[in-house]
Amino acid sequence: MIKSNKINPISISSQKKVKIAFLLLFLIFFTGNNLKSQLVDKTLKTQEKEFFFFDPIVFYSNDQHKARLDGYIQIPLENLQFKKNSNTKMYDASINYSIKITNSLNETVVNESIKDYVTTTKNEQKNLEESSKFIVKEFYLNPGKYNIEITLSDINTKKESTKKDNINIVDFTQKDVSFSDIMLVSNLKIEDGKKVITPLVNKNIDNLKQVYLFFEVYNSKDLSITNSFNYIISDNKDKVIENGTYNYTLAPGINKFFEKLSTSNLVFGDYKLEIKDSITGKVIAEKLFSNKMTGVPLNMKDLNLLVDEMIYIATGEELDKIKDAPTNELKQKYFTEYWRSKDPSPYTSRNELMQEYYRRVAISNERYSHYIDGWKTDMGMVYIIYGEPNNIERVPFNDNSKPYEVWDYYSVNRQFIFVDVSGFGDYKLNTPIWDEANTRIKN
Repeated sequence: MIKSNKINPISISSQKKVKIAFLLLFLIFFTGNNLKSQLVDKTLKTQEKEFFFFDPIVFYSNDQHKARLDGYIQIPLENLQFKKNSNTKMYDASINYSIKITNSLNETVVNESIKDYVTTTKNEQKNLEESSKFIVKEFYLNPGKYNIEITLSDINTKKESTKKDNINIVDFTQKDVSFSDIMLVSNLKIEDGKKVITPLVNKNIDNLKQVYLFFEVYNSKDLSITNSFNYIISDNKDKVIENGTYNYTLAPGINKFFEKLSTSNLVFGDYKLEIKDSITGKVIAEKLFSNKMTGVPLNMKDLNLLVDEMIYIATGEELDKIKDAPTNELKQKYFTEYWRSKDPSPYTSRNELMQEYYRRVAISNERYSHYIDGWKTDMGMVYIIYGEPNNIERVPFNDNSKPYEVWDYYSVNRQFIFVDVSGFGDYKLNTPIWDEANTRIKN
């Protein structure tokens, strides 16, 4: 989470000059305390967030007549309302979720309603956007087709959301070799000799440099066998993006596998992963997922503008590489690579630096736009680089001077004076910002 606008002293090699704008912006995000501004934000138009995410995954169970359905639920804590508990001094949220499963005859086979709680400390309340509550529910079902409906509500706000999905439970006992469903995993680590995973329930690879696939392969024979399986990743136009082969020696019973998947070639859009039998070509497992950068409106219409808006953080060479990409796919790839290289938390799907940067761009457009977009104005530039001023002094028009504003940033010992030269609210910097090489960034 971006907490402050305070910056620590830094030293810069004279042989490797970097824009002071980038250095300040990058370091601003990781140090100091929160600053309050005298400015009032206008309401920003943002994409509506999903209240929760759900991913049903089917596995083999030891009960020969049934399979195990694991229902993974992820609730971003920033979507819940927390209230301070006067007794414990903690902050509590209450949720209620119901799960209903019906078979192909529309008969209800599962109908549960559960009340649950989330408790956080005062310090954890500052980082809710980085945390989620995960819930896993197990159900044992006979082979067949089912409909599942999950409704989740925040008891404090009465906010409610429902998700529905179709599930096909296969009979694992009828095949010599069969696959479970595929789980996407955002992080895999070893603790005390055991694998600890973070399931990617929203199925959005977002800013992740890599993800893992987890699945089980079942061998119903009494002897080990060797099999090859082809995997294919295609986009929503059925263009093959990645492909390869998995070669496994399968012991009798359950075989568990983790496979690393690079996301470097997976630009914005929707994807389908298929695993096929290398001999018959039959699809035996598949997974749908997407790449949608959280907090940033991304489609090809927006991309060129998003790249232009990077002028205050990227170097000229970095911008030229993105802008001069010969194809839209490469432009998306270079854009994604740039922001992933700056991600302070590479093992999460949230890129705090990117989101804060474009949040400031959006606020600049709301506050400072006139005949040009707000991010192109001098006030917009300073706001994007330095954030909220500690203090603003506004001086109206008088006989001796034009209207002007003075912005003070105490934590970085900087002051900026903007003068309304035209008299129509077009405030210009009285003194331009310079980089370390004494090259004018913007006048």
